Amino acid sequence: MSTAAREPVSRRGGWIRPALSRAAIVEAALAVADREGLEAVTMRRVAGELATGASALYVYVRSREDLMEAMFDHVLAAVEAVRVPLGPWRRRLSALLIHAIETLSGHGGLARVGLTSVPTGPHAQVITERVRGLLAEAGLSEPSIAAGLDLLGLFASAAALDRVALSAPAVVRRRRLRWEVEVIISGLLETPAPAGGRPTAAGR
Repeated sequence: MSTAAREPVSRRGGWIRPALSRAAIVEAALAVADREGLEAVTMRRVAGELATGASALYVYVRSREDLMEAMFDHVLAAVEAVRVPLGPWRRRLSALLIHAIETLSGHGGLARVGLTSVPTGPHAQVITERVRGLLAEAGLSEPSIAAGLDLLGLFASAAALDRVALSAPAVVRRRRLRWEVEVIISGLLETPAPAGGRPTAAGR
């Protein structure tokens, strides 16, 4: 049975109090983050946005952390949908990562979720497999691919929080981001990942 099929259906409905759902809660939480910052996103605050009590949200989300991860994955849907330009794998990887950074740069600092947890939502998994495929195309070993996924994921989240860099003109910002991605890629290509090194995304 799919997740959608198991999700409870609210009977509230109507114009003033729309039906609750996990998607509606995520959208309300993003609206709060956009206006007031990520710290303002609490279960009580989001419930107020939906004209209900905080306890009602727990039917659809397990915790604030679960809600944050759902918000992060919801935003990543736009990254999954992007069509990267044709060309060498380096160009495609840079384009995908730059789009991810720019997409995650808003919502009151939502990119912090990517620094404190391993994104495991459906959109995050698709993007991870896309990056994995590009790194495999480069001829990297599996340990280096795993390390690369970890490094590039952390880089993308951190770069999305860099307000100084993001305030630069788009051409300048993207040139800098491409260079930074190239530095990471060059390191991965030239320095094989050590056996038994630090945990990567799978164990972070």
